[in-house]
Amino acid sequence: MSDGESPTPSPRKRPSYGLPGPSGPSADPGLPAQPEPGSQWAQDRSEPFGSFSGPSFGSSAGSPAGPAPSPQAPRRKQRGLLPLIIGIVLLVVVAPVAFIGGIFWSMSSVMEDAVAGPTVLEGGSGEVEVAANEMLLLYVPAADAEAAECSAEAVGGGSVSTVRTSGTTQFGDGTEYEQTLGVAALEDTTVAVTCSGTEAPAYLGPYSLLGVAAPLLIGPIIGVVAGLIGLVLIIIGIVLLVRSRSS
Repeated sequence: MSDGESPTPSPRKRPSYGLPGPSGPSADPGLPAQPEPGSQWAQDRSEPFGSFSGPSFGSSAGSPAGPAPSPQAPRRKQRGLLPLIIGIVLLVVVAPVAFIGGIFWSMSSVMEDAVAGPTVLEGGSGEVEVAANEMLLLYVPAADAEAAECSAEAVGGGSVSTVRTSGTTQFGDGTEYEQTLGVAALEDTTVAVTCSGTEAPAYLGPYSLLGVAAPLLIGPIIGVVAGLIGLVLIIIGIVLLVRSRSS
């Protein structure tokens, strides 16, 4: 180049008009290399679907790996447990206590006299004041039981009812008697007792018919009813428990 001549002008940049510029060695070394047409799309298509990793919301550093444990389902209430418990109590506790308690209650006054022993009628006969709806239990010594005969009747008005009885009883004083007759007064009266074949008949009482009969009837009735109700409740409770477990 000689003095006075202008330097060689640099080549102008070629307009792209929206097209990618030349790539490869022919490109201008001062410009960044342009990707080949379609190469970016080919790379995107080569990645499998779902490989996009977006932001994870709700995650925190240090949280344990794996899925979060699911909340436990509320415990199902066992139906039928209460009827089952009540039924067992009625059948096992209430029914026997009512049945046996009624018998002991009705015989409590008789048992007290049985410990002390009967009242002896000297000479084989005697009279006893008995109010309405009361009764006497007549005995003869066990040694005279085969030959002894006793009767009872009301004197001075009134009426009585007699029932033949049997059974050997040993009283608290050690004496042994055979039960022979039960006498019930329908109204206030005096009962005359006469026995043959023995010189020492005896009696227990008088006892209230209602006081003896009512507990003897009510106790067992309550026991039977309580037992039946308890049995029904046990069956209902078992059925409800089976259904609650299977559902």
